[in-house]
Amino acid sequence: MVNWACTTSKARGKHREGLTAQVKDLCAELGIPVIARQNRGIPWLMEQYALECLLVEEDGGLLAHWGDGSRFSFHPGMAVHRIKQIKDGKQEMLTQILEIEPGDEILDCTLGMANDAIVLSFAAGAQGHVTALESSPLIYAITSYGLCHWSTNSARMKAAMERIETIHCAYEDYLRQCVPDQFDTVYFDPMFEQPVYTSSGIAPLRRAANYAPLTEETLERACQVARRKVAVRHRAGTLTHLHFDEIKGGKYSTLAYGVRYADGK
Repeated sequence: MVNWACTTSKARGKHREGLTAQVKDLCAELGIPVIARQNRGIPWLMEQYALECLLVEEDGGLLAHWGDGSRFSFHPGMAVHRIKQIKDGKQEMLTQILEIEPGDEILDCTLGMANDAIVLSFAAGAQGHVTALESSPLIYAITSYGLCHWSTNSARMKAAMERIETIHCAYEDYLRQCVPDQFDTVYFDPMFEQPVYTSSGIAPLRRAANYAPLTEETLERACQVARRKVAVRHRAGTLTHLHFDEIKGGKYSTLAYGVRYADGK
């Protein structure tokens, strides 16, 4: 469990009076201690309160500061490029694998930085809906806030981001309370213990991630909840303990998608 807290940023040399209402609500929901800035620097606060991570509300986002000086904040990443592919009429792998249609109800069990959730929401359109789960309180706080406040010139992408319903919980618990056929598709992108690609940008996020393995029991439950199919993104050649009806990709890539069709389909 990460020892962390939240505080305000500097604005034009002066400290803000306090956190915005949304960040206050997030802190209350997640049980994050709030520290008054009082003209004190981030390194001093982290040392004084023995923090591993300090969450700072900046203009337009939340920024996580780690004790070694590394930082991370929300960014839609490759979702921008993938949405452009869809706009241009080109194939986008995940939406093709899940066969996303306008109006689909989608459950993303592993929100992370929401790159996949944004693309799925865009593909499902205004009549569709993406419910996205995140068990890490730090990642949930940064991403849920970022989805509401990220600035973009694309009105359709902004709308897709704002349509995503984020929930802080473990996917095992959420799936247990779902009814059969509640969603059209269910998607998992569990964190790899060893990263596929070296990225200094995602490295700080990995410290806060949940590495619990996906189990066959959870996959079976997801198949009951999905009307059509369940997909799991993974490193090609791994997850051999899980049964899939198909493996998509992986022939010329380190990544693959395991697909299992819903019960009775």
